[in-house]
Formats: sequence, C-alpha cells, structure tokens
Amino acid sequence: MTDVPVLDVRAMSKVYGAGETAVHALRDVDLVVRRGEYVAVIGQSGSGKSTLLNILGCLDAPTSGHYLLEGLDVADLDERQQSILRNRQIGFIFQSFNLIPRTTALANVELPLVYAGVSRRVRRERARAALDLVGLGTREDHRPNELSGGQQQRVAVARALVTTPALLLADEPTGNLDSASTADVLGLFDSLHRAGRTIVLITHDDEVAARADRIVVVTDGVLREATPATRAEAVGRVTR
Repeated sequence: MTDVPVLDVRAMSKVYGAGETAVHALRDVDLVVRRGEYVAVIGQSGSGKSTLLNILGCLDAPTSGHYLLEGLDVADLDERQQSILRNRQIGFIFQSFNLIPRTTALANVELPLVYAGVSRRVRRERARAALDLVGLGTREDHRPNELSGGQQQRVAVARALVTTPALLLADEPTGNLDSASTADVLGLFDSLHRAGRTIVLITHDDEVAARADRIVVVTDGVLREATPATRAEAVGRVTR
C-alpha cells in the first residue's frame, strides 16, 4: 500500500446549479498527493479552493471525476461509510479551532475516539499521547478559554492526530492567530511534516504557503502546480 497515493484526484469537476445559472467551482482537476507530502493550496476568494477542501474531506461530492483516498474511490461508499472514513482517515484542522468551550483539552481531543466507539481507557491514553505530541501534555485539564489562541490550535491539531489519520486537512489554520502564535503553529506543522505526516493546507498567507513542499494554485476552478521557479510569483500574486 505504500506506493498508493494518499490522495488521487482524477478529472474532477464541481458544478453548482444548472443551465445559465451554473457555477463551475472546479474544472477537470487532477491532483496526486503521496504519503509524507506537505502541500499548500492557495487561491483568491471564490477561486474554488474551499470547494476542493470540502471534497477532499468527504464533506461534499464532485459532479464528475474521481477522488481516491488511499486507493479507495470515495464515490463507491455510502453515507455511513464516508462518515467512518472521515472519522478514521482524515484529521481536520480549522481556522476557528472548533473546540467545545466547556470541556477540557483532553475531552476535546478524545472526541473523535468517542464517535469511533473506543473504550474510555484507550481513548484517554491516546488523547494524552496526542497532547504530548503537540507540547500540551501539562494542559490537559484546561478549557479553551484558559488557553492562548496558539494553544487552542495545538489542541485542535492533537484532536486531528488522535485517530492516526492518513491525511491532515487544514483550512486557514493560522487565520485567527497573531504573529507569535502563527510561528508557533507553523513550527508544529514543520515537525509533523518531518515525522512523515501527509498535510494538505489551504491558505492565503504567503508565510504559511512557503513552508510547504509543494504549492498548488487554484484560479477560477482550475488547478495548476507552481514550479520551483514560479513559487514566489504564485504566492505573491494570490496574497497581494
């Protein structure tokens, strides 16, 4: 299975509406992401990058084409199977953290394992290990309002990691952070990448995009890869 890409998107399109009112959010997109790659997806507002993320996260379905996650065509799965796939194989990290306010960091990290039916003892062990991994092992009893923005995002990353997913999907993960917290979270992503995690990240921030192995640009629903020679130009054009 190591030769199978984590993501394999083939001629994928997404159209909202029909006829004259149809909106082509994605147009014949091809994208392959292999295990351990760190890919930044950039594009202006309305370019189609959020639609792409929703499809990669099994939150939406393409109008045509194929999306394979670790060799499995997502279109072949029913709604329940897709839900299980999301919970076990994809770790989501959001701009707004999406933590439950009245529960501890540990309980927030445990949540995907609760949905998966993991026993209390095992999920506690795994949640503590995930918090240790992001440097928050001493903060497991703190609630979100007792943590800084950067620490809250670290809890969100721990929650994304706790199921040992094949893929980490991050949607503007530093969008609500100050510069110090942004540097802190980017350092964490660098560490996860060095440890072999597969990361696909959507951003409009040139500092964030520059940390990735690859930069993919989405323009009017069309995806193209930025070459080493055009990386700086691509990022600058989108983020200006």
